[in-house]
Amino acid sequence: MRSSRLCRECSTVLEIERSIPFCPACGQSVARFEVHEGRCAWCRREGTRLSGTVRVGPYEQHLGHLVRAYKYAGREELEPLLGRWLAEAVARSPWFEKIEVVSTVPAHWWDRLRRPLHAAETLAKFVARRIDRPFVPLLRRRYPGRRQTGLTGIERRENVRGLFAPARAVTLQKARVLLVDDVKTTGATLEQCAKILKRQGASEIYAAVIAARDWQNP
Repeated sequence: MRSSRLCRECSTVLEIERSIPFCPACGQSVARFEVHEGRCAWCRREGTRLSGTVRVGPYEQHLGHLVRAYKYAGREELEPLLGRWLAEAVARSPWFEKIEVVSTVPAHWWDRLRRPLHAAETLAKFVARRIDRPFVPLLRRRYPGRRQTGLTGIERRENVRGLFAPARAVTLQKARVLLVDDVKTTGATLEQCAKILKRQGASEIYAAVIAARDWQNP
């Protein structure tokens, strides 16, 4: 089994990446003084259903390489490292104590057959264990859907419209949910999931992702 240990140079670079400031609402990288009243300029303009977002770091650099290796190259030994970083990011958040249940962005059964590792779900279960909260699959994916890669922000929102549904007939009764995904780009997927959960009665939806793409400044 391959090791998840990083060389000294990679560890240093990743530590720098993990310290890059980000918007506490959407998770996008921000410049100094860009966040005002807990929102970056994009969040204030576009709005969000999320009450807060944490991330490990930006996708574009070394962290993105680790995520791709974990998801697509069979490097499952990276799970404890990525999961620990994500759990630590959640534990440092100002809303950590509010979390009552952990869930995830679901994969369709056909996608599971083609690629058994579903990174978002695996990481969500890891985080749930580390922060001592129950993991509950609250959502299901109604059909596989077109991949989001290469789509514009508007196309991404249209692409996920109607894609998700409640996993079971539950009333969340003002529950505060942590929704875990591996990578966040425009946030269209997380917003659609949050919309469904709020319809089911959730009061607050928080998000945790390994990496966020800086899609606003390509």
